[in-house]
Amino acid sequence: MKLQVLMSPGCGHGQRALALVEEIARERAPGQVVEVITVATLADAARWSFPGSPTIRVDGQDVDPDPPVGVGLG
Repeated sequence: MKLQVLMSPGCGHGQRALALVEEIARERAPGQVVEVITVATLADAARWSFPGSPTIRVDGQDVDPDPPVGVGLG
């Protein structure tokens, strides 16, 4: 299983989202590594198909594919 947390620098919810994903991973998949991806530029956002910060993906699939409108980089 591949776990990723993508977030922009200074994201107010990014660290909390990361902590929750790590907690769930410890409980459900001990030893699973959570990859943290910093999305700092519009080029990064395009490369990662980044809909907003934070974004959590499991095996490449966004756990919330319909984020609120108006949430994104910046």
